[in-house]
Amino acid sequence: MKDRWRIRVWGVRGSGPVAEDNYLYYGGNTSCISVEWGTRMLILDAGSGLSKLGEELKRQKKVQRLDIFFSHLHLDHVLGLFDFAPFYKPEFTIHLYGEAKEGVSFEKLLKRLIGPPYWPVGFADFRAKIVLHEIGDRQCIRLSDEEDVLVRTFRARHPGGSLLYRLEGKEKCLSYMLDYEALDTPEEALLFCARKADLIIWDAGYISEDLQKGWGHSTWEQGLDFLKASQAKEIWMTHYHRRYTDEFLHQQEALAQASCAFCRFAREGMEMIL
Repeated sequence: MKDRWRIRVWGVRGSGPVAEDNYLYYGGNTSCISVEWGTRMLILDAGSGLSKLGEELKRQKKVQRLDIFFSHLHLDHVLGLFDFAPFYKPEFTIHLYGEAKEGVSFEKLLKRLIGPPYWPVGFADFRAKIVLHEIGDRQCIRLSDEEDVLVRTFRARHPGGSLLYRLEGKEKCLSYMLDYEALDTPEEALLFCARKADLIIWDAGYISEDLQKGWGHSTWEQGLDFLKASQAKEIWMTHYHRRYTDEFLHQQEALAQASCAFCRFAREGMEMIL
């Protein structure tokens, strides 16, 4: 299992979490995906779903290094940081990766958010070892000299900007494409992010009727076009708008699967082994 990836879904919503009984099947937490191999875990975005992942990590003894990659710092992608249990455990080393914005470093942006006056505790209170990495577009990041996992970054159209990620390992590949406003024709410049990937995790924030230009999101129909153009194997839709209920998403998933057998709508707790 050391070289195999366990991919798990911890949050599927965009904009903000929702807690109602007609959101229980797909889930109401905001974006968070984990990729675990051996004693390592890479986390994509830190939405409210990160809190539940943190509680599981606190109970286990195997994973002690975490690498958290932020697509961007909009609130729905960082909500889980505020009570992330491993921050308070000295046995953890946590690497955080994100972009500077408008001349302000990633470190300053994150420390402004996590700490007074917005939160009673901040980075100075954490007992884990925290390492911050400022990254940007078109980078290739090797997590360590001992690992064969590479993370490639790509710029996405989204208000304020966002990063897409391509994870490459031994004969496996994951493409993470949230908060991305796709064009009607898939762009060659971004197709490499998902080229022949085993799995694409796609921003299906809106159905076609609700989609607005400039909002920085896409539809499941655009995701299926991208799946075909990129020659990837499978696609998971996620980042659903908070008003889309379980019943509504069941209907949309049925429509999508009628067009493509390799499409699933992500729900909290869903997982895949690569």
